[in-house]
Amino acid sequence: MTYQQFRLFKTSSNKQRIGYAKSLNRRWTGRFLCGLLGLICLLGVMSSTGTIASAQSAPSPGPTLPSPWKQLENNLPVLSNFLNSENSRITRGEVWLDGRRLFTIAVPVLQEGNNDQQNEQKPVEPRVQIIEDRLRQIVDQGFDPGSLQVTAETDPNSRQPVIYANFTRDGNDQQTELMTVTSLDADINGSNLQDWAEATSRLIEDALTTAHQERQPQFLQQQGLWAAGILLAVGILSLGLTQWQRRLHRDSKKLSEQAKNTSTELAAASSEMQSTGSTTALLQRKTEAQQKKRFNDIQWRLSQFAQLLTWSFGFFLIVGLFPQTRWLQPLILQWVQIPVKLLVLVLLIYLAIRLSEMLVDRLFWALQGGTSLATNTSQRLMLRFTTFSQVAKSIVVLIWGIVGLLVAVSMLGIAISPALLTLAGIVGVGISLASQNLIKDVINGFLILLEDQYGVGDVVTIGEVSGFVENMNLRITQLRNTEGHLITVPNSAITVVQNLSKEWSRVDLSVNVAYEADLDQALSVAAQVAQSMTHDPVWQALILDAPQVLGVDNLGDAGATIRLWIKTQPLKQWEVAREYRRRLKLAFDQAGIPIGIPQQSLLLNSPLESDSVSARQKHWNSGDQAKSKP
Repeated sequence: MTYQQFRLFKTSSNKQRIGYAKSLNRRWTGRFLCGLLGLICLLGVMSSTGTIASAQSAPSPGPTLPSPWKQLENNLPVLSNFLNSENSRITRGEVWLDGRRLFTIAVPVLQEGNNDQQNEQKPVEPRVQIIEDRLRQIVDQGFDPGSLQVTAETDPNSRQPVIYANFTRDGNDQQTELMTVTSLDADINGSNLQDWAEATSRLIEDALTTAHQERQPQFLQQQGLWAAGILLAVGILSLGLTQWQRRLHRDSKKLSEQAKNTSTELAAASSEMQSTGSTTALLQRKTEAQQKKRFNDIQWRLSQFAQLLTWSFGFFLIVGLFPQTRWLQPLILQWVQIPVKLLVLVLLIYLAIRLSEMLVDRLFWALQGGTSLATNTSQRLMLRFTTFSQVAKSIVVLIWGIVGLLVAVSMLGIAISPALLTLAGIVGVGISLASQNLIKDVINGFLILLEDQYGVGDVVTIGEVSGFVENMNLRITQLRNTEGHLITVPNSAITVVQNLSKEWSRVDLSVNVAYEADLDQALSVAAQVAQSMTHDPVWQALILDAPQVLGVDNLGDAGATIRLWIKTQPLKQWEVAREYRRRLKLAFDQAGIPIGIPQQSLLLNSPLESDSVSARQKHWNSGDQAKSKP
């Protein structure tokens, strides 16, 4: 249950609480039953196959066949080789049979040094290959498991134990030399030469017997049932995860609709120029919707990763069930080592980014809830908190991205040496020179935040564009204009800003009155209407100071222009101006004061009058010319 759901749960009625609890119980009960059913099916198949194997298997010499979990446990020591690297004078190698690790052998390095080519040669590999080929040859050609004996005999020349395999094949007794046990083999395994030779003989004999039994039809049938059980369990778990993803997809659609509605309300707020308090509430709702969307995304990514892990682990188990494919397990572990590490790193960085964003929002919400200042100051501080929250989240994303990049470089085995750091510095300088505009954006964005020129929730005019500040970070500022268009402005392009919603606003109103009206009466009525609004309980809280009637500001073709100022709360100037215009029109109508209308005079002359005017004009022109002569 999220924090918002918990708050709704606390404020809801008992009936709503009961219904919500029932739906929550059904949801989690379905998940639990789905997982439990998959586990029961897996355990049931395991137990049934174990019973079938014990009932159908005939007594045979050799060790009891291990279960798939025991097989996986025997193969897991290879994981230690992925994490441990050792620089010594010996090279170690592991002998495998049918994908199972048997024992470790060693070969001394003849030449010392740090040459990478010498380290890549691995002189132990030819010896390992010879031993494995001899073991596979015995298993592939077949033998009588009852006649198998693996013994260690001391060679008279080298004084070292030599391990032989004695068995019967097609009625013929055969002996095959497998390996020579050296003192170095005994040392790396923490034993003396003779004891380790006997222990190795027992390991080889058990491994050959097990390999022979695993190639029998009865065992293959048993492993087929194991594979079917694993597939069934994986399918049920995958089905449960698919249902979870569908529910998350439905929730994501609802959250997207909520975000869309919130954006629409923000666009309406910017077009109607609503108050700072209402925009703050809308921004908080938008932040809550974004937090729910992030949490939904986290669950979606985790479900995808869980589904991928389920199928991968199921395939890994099934591959290890059969001797013909078990050799793929160590290769898979070796091949997917780096990709899996990088995938886990990406998932962890993603979760760290999402959780950090949620923590940043929680922190600034707590700071907003702890403010006890005046209303205007508190609302302005909340807008600044919202702005700093978005900037802090972008910085957190950048920091986690750098951390993830450094960890990925170390995982790939690239040493972060001083030379590499110097090269990175040179590359960074080159990139910085090529991205000067980006640096200007960041610096100007930082100064805008520091000087509180504007923030998220303000209504500003930047150059030729204006609108509601919907998003802001150190690089860009996004405005939502009155038509709902989202305008993105780089911070480096911001030179002059008009903030229409900071601290207070003003109604600058001009009203035209006809010339035949009594101007003193018009000024008195305008002042009375403004004073009546200041005493109205509805509008009193929006008007900060007494209105100022400045007088007659202009005499134009529409009449005399009366101008007045009314100081209001931020973003309330348009609402107050609309109400004042309505009241002033009603008051002028009641007092009989006409509103000024643009007027224009038009003179019409008859043809005779125009001829006489032309004649007089010519007479005057001729007289002027006569006077001008000497």
